[in-house]
Amino acid sequence: MHFTFCPQCGAKLGSVPFGDDGCVPWCHACHKPFFDIFPVVTITMVINELEEVALLRPKYMSEKYYNFVSGYVQTGEQAENCAAREVQEEIGVQAQDVHFVCSHWESEQQMLLLGFVARANKGDFKLSEEINDAVWAPVEQALGMVYPDGNITHTILAKYLEL
Repeated sequence: MHFTFCPQCGAKLGSVPFGDDGCVPWCHACHKPFFDIFPVVTITMVINELEEVALLRPKYMSEKYYNFVSGYVQTGEQAENCAAREVQEEIGVQAQDVHFVCSHWESEQQMLLLGFVARANKGDFKLSEEINDAVWAPVEQALGMVYPDGNITHTILAKYLEL
């Protein structure tokens, strides 16, 4: 979201030079800059003890490709906590050893994706209402089941396989 008016006092924003950031929207009444804001989403590859990856198809995404667990970071929430929370909410398993892998700017949806890998014990999925289908797939087969190269899902999986 690009600010035109101050979200605190409602005044029309001007533009001022702001260090290395160049010109930024500025409220002359509040004496504050207002940088563009955008949603931040975690996307988490969950691996079990058999080296199988949890792949799912949310209702609002592709019917052809599988994806990883994803969800919006809430205000005040740490990204690692969001990743673990979303794993529990979407597929009903407990995430452990959550660690950051990479980030990706999604220009079409204007959001920042933060990619994680987490461990979990294999178990039956307890799917949320927003998930159509989920499977445990051998990690080597998963590359052919997710979005093609250039997508963060593919990138996370490829980085994991490189290790």
